[in-house]
Parts: sequence; structure tokens; C-alpha cells
Amino acid sequence: MRRAGLRVTPLRRRLVRLFAASGRWYSPQELSAAAEKAGLRPGRATVYRLIDALTAAGLCKSYPQPNRLIRYVFCAPEHHHHMICLDCGKVTDFATCKVKAPDATFTVKDHAVDFFGSCALCRSDRTEGGRPIRG
Repeated sequence: MRRAGLRVTPLRRRLVRLFAASGRWYSPQELSAAAEKAGLRPGRATVYRLIDALTAAGLCKSYPQPNRLIRYVFCAPEHHHHMICLDCGKVTDFATCKVKAPDATFTVKDHAVDFFGSCALCRSDRTEGGRPIRG
């Protein structure tokens, strides 16, 4: 966080550890609830400011949802992509990238590729009669 120019406080450090170690995406409300469950008591403004700071530092990526909710993934700033389970919210990073522009005369400077679907665990839960909760 310091390398990204963020002020490091004990609460902020614990929130970032929780977010980074979770391996899932969160809305600010969901991150706040997960923090409360972990014994942290961040104010709503603290969570929003942290997410804004992480996003500005390139350590967090936003995903607007159809219901106007925005979920965030904690991630390293180097080039990579995500697979996000829409059932449980699990996020898997992958760096292998074979995307090419369909037009050879077009010079690509950057691109974004993320996949949304169901992870293997959620698919197996569904076939065994379980009902996963949307993440």
C-alpha cells in the first residue's frame, strides 16, 4: 500500500488483508459485512475510501452489475485477467493471454478480458441438488 502512496493504518491494513485473502469480489456493503464478521468495525466511509484508494492505485478493479451495484476485485497491478463465479463470487486470476486484434492494421495498446460464469464447485453443488448463493 505504501508503494502505491496509500497511508497505512492498522484498520486499513487488516481490511486489505481480508479483501486480498478472500479470493472473491465484493460490493462495499459486502466487504463491510465480511469485515464485521471478522471482528473489524470499519465505518461505511472507511470501506468506500479504501476501495477508492485501492482502485486509484491500480490494486482493485471495478465490475458494474446490471442492478447498479458495483463489485470490486482486489488484484495486482500487472497485466492479468479474471474468471469470476456469478454464484459464489470466487475470483481466479490468470495471466495467460492470447487475445489478438481481429484487424492486423489495428495497434492494440491495452485490452481487458474477464470471464463470468460458474466455478466447478458451484456446478457440482447444482448437480447434487445444492443451491449456491449468488456472490
